Amino acid sequence: MNTISKPITFALLFYFTFSFASAQIISQFTWDSGSPTTADVGPNATGISASAVVASNGVGGTSGLNAGLPKMNIQMVLPGSPTFDVAGIDVSIDYQREENAGKFITRGSSLVMQGFGNFSVSYRVDDGSGGFNTVSSGNVYAIPNDNTFRTYRFYYLPTTGFGALLVDGVIQWSNDGPDGRDLYWTGSGDLVVGSGADGTGFNNTFFDNLIIASVTGTPLPVELVAFNAEEHNENEVDVQWQTASERNNDYFEVLKSTDGQNYESIGQVPGAGNSAILSEYSFTDYNATAGTIYYKLRQTDYDGNSEVFGPTAVTIEDDVSDETCVLIAYPNPCPGNCRVKLSDCPIGSPKIQLMMTDATGHVINEIYDTRNFDGSFDIKIDKSNNLKPGIYIITASTGENHFSEKIIIN
Repeated sequence: MNTISKPITFALLFYFTFSFASAQIISQFTWDSGSPTTADVGPNATGISASAVVASNGVGGTSGLNAGLPKMNIQMVLPGSPTFDVAGIDVSIDYQREENAGKFITRGSSLVMQGFGNFSVSYRVDDGSGGFNTVSSGNVYAIPNDNTFRTYRFYYLPTTGFGALLVDGVIQWSNDGPDGRDLYWTGSGDLVVGSGADGTGFNNTFFDNLIIASVTGTPLPVELVAFNAEEHNENEVDVQWQTASERNNDYFEVLKSTDGQNYESIGQVPGAGNSAILSEYSFTDYNATAGTIYYKLRQTDYDGNSEVFGPTAVTIEDDVSDETCVLIAYPNPCPGNCRVKLSDCPIGSPKIQLMMTDATGHVINEIYDTRNFDGSFDIKIDKSNNLKPGIYIITASTGENHFSEKIIIN
C-alpha cells in the first residue's frame, strides 16, 4: 500500500489547562447576558459604575463587560468576607487592552493584580508570627495593544508557597516562598474588579470570563499546553508537544494506536525535570501507514508516578492519483487577510464542504458551496471575523475525500 505525503491530511490538536489537586470556584462572571453585576457562581456584585454594560464582541463571539459611555471606571465591587478569605487563590480574566493604566483585581493592599499597560502582581502572605510579607513581581509582561483577548492569570498555593503569573497558560513569573503559608487578608476589605479601568472612553468590550477559585493543593507535575501530530514525509508522522512548566518530570513516553483503543509504546523523550519556562518536544514515528493513527503521551515523575495526555490523531490517505486535490492557504502565517484555495480536483461532484476548526477541535465556520468550472474553490479569511491569533485547521471534503491544511493567524 502506498501513501502520499500532504501538508496535513487530518489533524486534531489539544490544549490543556493547568490544574490543581484541590480547587473550588468561588466566583465566576461570564457576562453573557443580563446585568453586569450578576454572577454565574458565587455572590453578585454589590456595586458597579453606572455606565458599565454587558455588550457583544467578547471572547469567541460571546458577550463581555464594557465600561460604556460616558467614560467611567468599571469599579465592580464584590463583598470580600467571607467568600474571598481563602488560604490560596487562582484568579483568571480574559482581557483585550484599551488603555495604559488600571487594575484587573484588587483587594486592599493584600492583592493587587495589575493589568493594562503591564502585567504584574503584589500579594501578602502570612509570615507565621501574626504579620505578613509582601511579594511583588514587578512588571513582567508588556500587554500588547492589538485588540486581542488573552487570558491573564495569577495563582498562589499555600501548601508550597508557590505563586505565578501566566498569560495564555505560559508562566511569565514565579516565586517559591516558604511552605504552609496562607494569604494574609486582615483589613483588606472588598474585592474590586476593574479599578481605574474605563476603556479610555472607546466603548469597547475588554473584560470577559472572570474566574476566582480557592486552591489548597499542589499543581500537577506537567502543564501541557499543546499536543499534536502531523504527517511529515511518506510513512512519517511528527508528534509535537509543549509544556509551560514541569515539576520532577523524568521523561515522556509516546504511545501509538491504530484503533484508538490499544496503545503501544514507540519511544521515550527525556523531560526537563523542573522548569517554569515554555519547553518544546518532538518525536518522529517512522512507521506510519495509511489510515487514522492515534497518539498519547505518558509523563513519568522521578518517583515513578505517571499521567497520560491525549489522544491526538492524524489520518494518512491512500495514494489514489485520480482523487487528488491541492489545498493551500496563503499567505501562511496569515497577517489578517488571507485566502484558502482548493484546486486540481478530479471531475466529479461539484459540491464541496469547507470546515474551519480551532486548536481544540471546535468548529468555527462551515461552508457548503459549488466549485468553479475548473474544479477550484477559493475563499477569503478575514481576521476581523472574531478570529483570535492561533492555529486553525481548514478541512475540505469532496465526497469521501478529505484534504486539510494548518493555518496560523497572527
